[in-house]
Amino acid sequence: MPDSSFLSLVAVGGAALFGLHGAVGLAIKHHFFRNTYLNSACDKVAMLKGTYTSIFPVACVAVIFYCMVLFILIRGIYLNEIHILLLNAAMIMALLATGFYAFKMFFRLRVICVGCIRVHLANLMMSSALLYYNFH
Repeated sequence: MPDSSFLSLVAVGGAALFGLHGAVGLAIKHHFFRNTYLNSACDKVAMLKGTYTSIFPVACVAVIFYCMVLFILIRGIYLNEIHILLLNAAMIMALLATGFYAFKMFFRLRVICVGCIRVHLANLMMSSALLYYNFH
């Protein structure tokens, strides 16, 4: 039976897959419906000026982030050495982005976007699993 530190890294990978699925869904939705305004909460969040980092929406950046986390975990499995420092830095950046966009969504726009909440929840699950790994 694997130890609990390995299981916490499996939880990080599962949360990364959960977040990747949500971020890909948001990126596809924002790409196909960017010219039509559907008057939903997710569209209000997508049309913000702050959700675009250069020419990419934040959902595309989130897809790259989750792929990077999965790449670090899979590479660590094959090399028997996981770069925890990179994962810790990535989780700190993810928590900062989650806090910023959750603040904008709830308090500035006063809307609830289910797809965005799913990505925020994935970030919180990954961070809590990695925190358990660090303290165990």
